[in-house]
Amino acid sequence: MRKTLLARLLDLIFPAVGAGNTPQIADNGSIPDQISLVNAVLGMNPFQETGFNVATNTAAFTLTAQQIAGAAQNFLNLTGTLTAAANAQLPTVAALIAALPQVVQGSPTGISFQLRVINSSSGAFAWTLTTNTGWTLNGTQSVAQNTWRDFIITITSATTATIQSVGTGTQS
Repeated sequence: MRKTLLARLLDLIFPAVGAGNTPQIADNGSIPDQISLVNAVLGMNPFQETGFNVATNTAAFTLTAQQIAGAAQNFLNLTGTLTAAANAQLPTVAALIAALPQVVQGSPTGISFQLRVINSSSGAFAWTLTTNTGWTLNGTQSVAQNTWRDFIITITSATTATIQSVGTGTQS
């Protein structure tokens, strides 16, 4: 009974536990072993596994933090029909950190997660991610029509983050 309650508590604090990341907690008689419990809690990913968002914008706009964050792997599908190349401005880093799970907001430095931007617009134009307060952009930030680009976002301090392009592919 106590293990079940402990498992439910961990699932509430760390949603990734419920996604199949079951911690290994040694039993020390009638109570969990403290060291294995602490190691299990510290080793949990505070994010849900995946998140998917769609933006139907047809011209330049500013992304919300919720569109690009909140999961270990975030997918953003840009579906609006472009009539020319357009920019999608990143949210401020402060807004991004405020949108992260509560458990990491107090100490976000070093947190990383994936963002895949998909351009499935029927217009033959590219979307380009552009900077905002606190960002450092590394690598190509444009996403051509019918392609996707993967990025790794890393929080580098309480006010700064980097977005690193790590690959691209064809949307099929």
